[in-house]
Amino acid sequence: MQDLWSEDLAAQAHRGQQLGSALCACDGSCHTLWGSLRIAGVNNTMKGEASTLAELMAPFLRDGMRVLIGGSADPGVLCGIGRIHAPRIPAFTVIDKCRAPLALIDEFASAKGVACRTLHLDLLDLDGTEQWDQIVLHYTADFMDAHLRSRLFRNLAGSLAPGGTLICATMTGESPPADRQPEMEAAYIARATALLKDSLPTPELICDLVRGAGLRLLKIHQTARARRSHAGMDVVDTSSIIVAGK
Repeated sequence: MQDLWSEDLAAQAHRGQQLGSALCACDGSCHTLWGSLRIAGVNNTMKGEASTLAELMAPFLRDGMRVLIGGSADPGVLCGIGRIHAPRIPAFTVIDKCRAPLALIDEFASAKGVACRTLHLDLLDLDGTEQWDQIVLHYTADFMDAHLRSRLFRNLAGSLAPGGTLICATMTGESPPADRQPEMEAAYIARATALLKDSLPTPELICDLVRGAGLRLLKIHQTARARRSHAGMDVVDTSSIIVAGK
């Protein structure tokens, strides 16, 4: 079963570059180089969080689940969640607003014989017509403007089946002191990539958004990330995994 979810990162990077060049219209054509970044170890959070995610998700797994992965740059999240569910194989759906990763995931799933449907759709357009037993956001909210996150979580809550769970992994951080906020924001903007457009939310803010969407907080886990420095201040961000239920 492990082989079912194995990835050939070199081949995926090459194919991802081809598909990204042809199909990716995102800022910075990010999906063109995503696979190369994974090989370099720059984007490898799913692998590092696998055991934690498995422990947090274990009480909520069952046979015959319908699982939505909301936003995915390549087959990595699908494989990570697939390994957690194994030996079960859920009915997977992957949604992304860019066609490039969806094409790569389609090719991967077809080659592996995995039932995985892809939808070219913005998560902000989910209307609850279809519902899933589990929804996984793996750092997807980080790539959205802050003022849209409340709408995102409301839409996701409406797309959860009764008794369903939302698994949200996101980067979070402490808010800077009020008197240092302007210079911190200026430093962040100067160094931020095109993909990260807003300051990191606090864990409390994400939890408030989840509760505001009508979901119950079930589990919260935080892991410190590497220390960074902005405007002469050391900041330690966290990776937060939040499990919520309907």
